[in-house]
Amino acid sequence: MSFYDFTKGNIRSQLIHFSIPFFLTSLIQSLYNIADIKVVGHYLGNTGIAAASIAGNLTWSLTYGIIALCDGGAIMVAQYAGRKSERDVKETVSTVFALSAILAAVSTALILLLSGPLLRLLNTPEEVFADACAYLRICTAGSVFVFGYNAMASVLRGMGDSRTPMYFGVASCLINIVLDVLFVGAWRMRVAGAAYATVISQAFSMIGFAVYLRVTRSAVDVRPSTFRLDRRRALTVLRLGLPGAVQSFVVSGGFLMVSALTNSLGVSAASGVAVAGKINNVCQMPAGAIGSAAASMVGQNVGNQDYDRARSVLKNAIGISLAIASAAFIVVQLLARPLLGLLTGEKEVLAQGLDYLRVTSLDYILTAFVFPLNALCNGSGHTIFTMIPSIVSSVVARVPVAYFCVRTLGLGILGVGISTPTGTLSAILICAWFYWSNRWCKSAL
Repeated sequence: MSFYDFTKGNIRSQLIHFSIPFFLTSLIQSLYNIADIKVVGHYLGNTGIAAASIAGNLTWSLTYGIIALCDGGAIMVAQYAGRKSERDVKETVSTVFALSAILAAVSTALILLLSGPLLRLLNTPEEVFADACAYLRICTAGSVFVFGYNAMASVLRGMGDSRTPMYFGVASCLINIVLDVLFVGAWRMRVAGAAYATVISQAFSMIGFAVYLRVTRSAVDVRPSTFRLDRRRALTVLRLGLPGAVQSFVVSGGFLMVSALTNSLGVSAASGVAVAGKINNVCQMPAGAIGSAAASMVGQNVGNQDYDRARSVLKNAIGISLAIASAAFIVVQLLARPLLGLLTGEKEVLAQGLDYLRVTSLDYILTAFVFPLNALCNGSGHTIFTMIPSIVSSVVARVPVAYFCVRTLGLGILGVGISTPTGTLSAILICAWFYWSNRWCKSAL
């Protein structure tokens, strides 16, 4: 069984090369989201954008929870790879796949039953409720493909291979764009067409990924007959991954509370935030990609008990992320209006999005610190601690600030924007304390 060895070599070079596939995958996915907004907006107008955005926030909350849970397996694989223990890697892989299949069935059933009430909790405008409900139910029905893809991707990333998952992620996004135009534009299937396009493309990524691993005789065995739910390893995967999943759901809950506040400001405000959010996502991708790469690198070096090298990974990750984030911040401040104009021609949506974008772009600088710091915590296996700054940031800090700025100060969409960097700053302070305390150096496996 072969691993990419991050316990030696040039850290900066490894970090850049390993993060590029993460970045390209995220970029293509974001470009798909932008194309989705353009297609839906062109054929269905503001109501289409709002419906897809509101329901999409819920489906992405589930997806991020899935990714976080699978990361528990990735952490184990990375640390066992650092120890060069092939048996532990194989048994962990088998357990991750079995566990993912069970969780996919349970989560799908729950969300299908609760889709209506969840959308009501988000203050979904009545004029978009039916479309949002259809989108949510269709995407949820296909979430098994998201579980399968991310289980395979997390295992390979833990072994140091970020390129193979990228290829199938990119192919999935391109298929999604083509099907969007066909279903929403040519066949007039409204927002449901965009949802069907998403599910079909996700099915392709999972099935294609599995076939590829079988054909190439990869060390990762994807035959269902080999899936074994080893109780001890399953508990370790959950212990490492569940905090991240809980964190993701709590963070998403805070985000959805703020979304409910935004939705109460009207369809134009919801659409403005959705459009500006696409630009923010692209600008924060480099830091996110570097953080993902750093987590696997930290994991191998912690497994090898080389803590000085793990520190060097963190410092290099922050330096690279900060340089890119600073450039993105300047570009967005100078070109905010034309960038938003590429996504919408609606004057009211443009005005709302502009206020939101100018304030939230400050978050690019702050996330350049947060993503690498979180990578250190996750890679070293201290996923329970990672919950603390995330929950404080998204719920304890961001939600009250958003409601105070909007309800008390009457700042409207600007108040929603102010809450974002405020929350991130609180996370930086907590993560920095954990790093300097050296508690992350203690074994978590």
